[in-house]
Amino acid sequence: MEIVQFDETLDSLDKLDSWLISLGIAPKPDRWHQAAKTLRAAKEQRERVERGEARSTIDNYVHGLFEAMEAHEIYRAFSGEISEPLREKVQRALSGPVAPPDEQSKNSAGRNTMFELSLAADWKNHGLPVTLGDPDITLNISGVPFLVECKRPFNENSVWPNIEDAARQLSKELDKPANSDARGIVAISLSRVFTNNDLICYADEEEGKRFITGEFQSMIARHQADWSIKMFLQVSDRVVALMFHLAVPWDVNGERLVHAARMHFVPSGPDNAARVLLKKEMDSLYL
Repeated sequence: MEIVQFDETLDSLDKLDSWLISLGIAPKPDRWHQAAKTLRAAKEQRERVERGEARSTIDNYVHGLFEAMEAHEIYRAFSGEISEPLREKVQRALSGPVAPPDEQSKNSAGRNTMFELSLAADWKNHGLPVTLGDPDITLNISGVPFLVECKRPFNENSVWPNIEDAARQLSKELDKPANSDARGIVAISLSRVFTNNDLICYADEEEGKRFITGEFQSMIARHQADWSIKMFLQVSDRVVALMFHLAVPWDVNGERLVHAARMHFVPSGPDNAARVLLKKEMDSLYL
């Protein structure tokens, strides 16, 4: 759980153009730059409110701050790196409509890639070694490489096809001689399914934690048969986990915005040692 810090986040976003140029990406109006504008407007409004002035409406306010926070975490994780996989993913992540409700399956590539970058940044910012490429992420824990295929289903009906597709991609990668010591993870973002791109949690801290965790677990339990979670356990003996990930904007009583992330871990395969190693790290991040 991360809290939006206006000055720290703006400092990162002020350096965005120079970082993009270093990656070979020409800066232009896009979702990240619009999020930076929203954050500046929010900071200016907070200063006006503290002076006793009236609050005004800011378009795409909460979603803009949420996206600014994700961009800040990605910058914090990868600003010192230059690679072709990073350039490709960042360029793709900048695309798509500014307002989440305007997203359709045909223009969702930007936010789909944003999930890959955000997940990798979250792990990297907590000290875990990650690299980007194909597969989407390679996570290294105590010398064990975990190959991660990320999917962000657009609706409930597409969750299982995405799981199946990711598992199939992983099986091909794990069969390569260079990956003989690797294990696989299927990471599924349920953020689009859960929020329909237009849900914001408004609650105090304890109520918000209970609501987000409870609804997340309830959604997975409701769809266990539809999403064939039990069937996944037989997909591959080297895919050690299916991870359902949820990140939602959470307004804590109008006082601060929180980036709330939750992970549900479904174990798979016979490699208990690798699974225990992975689950220990994930539990420390998301519980």
